[in-house]
Amino acid sequence: MCPLVQIPQLTSALIISVGTTIYAIYQDVSFVLEDHFFSPAAFVIAIGVIMLFVSLFGCIGALKESTCLVNIFAVILTLVLVLEVAAAIAAYSLRSQISGMLNENLRASMPDYYKDPMVQEYFDFMQSRMNCCGIESYLDWGDVKPPSVATGITYGNLTVPSSCCAETRIEMLAEMEVEECTKMYSNGCMPRVFYLVYQSAGLLGAGALTIAFIQIIGIVFSFSLASAIRKAKNDRERRRWEIQERVINAYTSLNPNDEKHPQIVYVPFQGQTVA
Repeated sequence: MCPLVQIPQLTSALIISVGTTIYAIYQDVSFVLEDHFFSPAAFVIAIGVIMLFVSLFGCIGALKESTCLVNIFAVILTLVLVLEVAAAIAAYSLRSQISGMLNENLRASMPDYYKDPMVQEYFDFMQSRMNCCGIESYLDWGDVKPPSVATGITYGNLTVPSSCCAETRIEMLAEMEVEECTKMYSNGCMPRVFYLVYQSAGLLGAGALTIAFIQIIGIVFSFSLASAIRKAKNDRERRRWEIQERVINAYTSLNPNDEKHPQIVYVPFQGQTVA
């Protein structure tokens, strides 16, 4: 493998893995996230894909000893470095909007839990995976009126979804096994979702910055390689010129009277000449 490609390929693989991981985390809580929160993660993934193709410039330039291709490769790496820093800044800047956005979107979608199957699926997924119930606490479900046929957990005058159940037990009722909830999550989901999204945005920014610093090594190496190729070409051209000068000066001089002639070589001859 071309040595010049190894650093860009390593950084592109790292940045793609970071971007896809954060994008998958955001996708799990996408119903409470606005679309622009996905932009930094998608941007980072796009940068990683571009890096895979850009690395060909460096490899071809190194193999063909083309200073032009190597310099183009180094310049593109520099531009990508700027894009990575921009993505990191965008990820960090979005963290200030998380708290208000999550609170607003969760409270806006919670009343539709029994009306919208998609909202019900998202809330059940969030509560069961994050071990939480409601927004601030399980008491938030008191503001949501369940239909008469709804199933869930009845706690006094409060009905909460079954996804709030932390522990169940099986009881026999009229020779039938009935699953009964014995423990319920009391903590709300808001702090947990906030922590997940906040930390993910920070990880995305930190990952982009870390990879950008690693990429600086590739940029420095690329410019150094271009300089070394240029110097090697100049040295070869100088040696070629010196060899040509030596060959020419071996038979000619500035003074025509001192011009040297090649030595005459005689071949021994045995035989008879023909008149």
